[in-house]
Amino acid sequence: MDLSHRRILRLSGRDPLGLLDAILSNHLPKEENLGVYGALLSPKGRIQADLRVLRSGEDVMVDTEPEGFAAAKEILGRYAPFSRVKLEGLSEVEGSWSILGVYGPRAEDILGAPKLAEHESAHIEVDGTLLLAVGVAQPVPGYDLIGPANLLRAASENLTGRGAHPAGRDVYETARIKAGIPRFGADLRPENFPGECESFLERAVSFEKGCYPGQETVARMRYRGHPNRMLRRFRVEGDIPSAGVPILQGEKQVGTLTSVAPLRVSGEIFALGYLHRSADPGEVLRAREATLAPLS
Repeated sequence: MDLSHRRILRLSGRDPLGLLDAILSNHLPKEENLGVYGALLSPKGRIQADLRVLRSGEDVMVDTEPEGFAAAKEILGRYAPFSRVKLEGLSEVEGSWSILGVYGPRAEDILGAPKLAEHESAHIEVDGTLLLAVGVAQPVPGYDLIGPANLLRAASENLTGRGAHPAGRDVYETARIKAGIPRFGADLRPENFPGECESFLERAVSFEKGCYPGQETVARMRYRGHPNRMLRRFRVEGDIPSAGVPILQGEKQVGTLTSVAPLRVSGEIFALGYLHRSADPGEVLRAREATLAPLS
């Protein structure tokens, strides 16, 4: 799976981990080669970007969706001078770095890679080329390979020869939506709070770490508040609507679709969307000519 659309930054200098721990919504593990998924929030607790922190020895990298890259770079750059940290855009220069996903039940054997926990990294060789492998748990277990784009292209050809099957973005998006994994730029935007998506809250937020921008709002919404809307997963029945269309009960809008799977899974289409808390659980939900069945 070609993931070259994602953007990569390298952090170096005096204390890149201290910088990240001060502003990231999640807790950084102590293990040397173990990273974490988290978010950068506004002071009012809204999601500005999501990112994955990767560690390999002294190297510290973050990768993020393209829609969140500018905000991530600006926020990290704002705090970097205080920690004497330098930011380097690895996906913005000649010889850019990229990401190649290798997923599925045979990924470990085809790569000859060690078992890695989610966000854990290790260097592996593919046809004599040294690449960084990162453990992936969702939406499909496997690995992300990170390195210069030209080396990843050669690795892709080599892995295809070993039995891997190239897959397009439609396959990945379908797996993501079926698993209920939100994507920044589609299901998560700068106006959203972490508490509006339970799966994101579980993966990206620690309620045991110290202060970070937006923490008070996140904690208050978690323990005292009730979000006006929540991201839900749906099974689509009937004509397939497009992302962005309103979710209706009768003539009343009670939500909005944010992602619709481009492919069927066992004959079914899945979707993600926000549902307002005023929606009646006993009434039919519709999006254009489709009926939406909420899933857990």
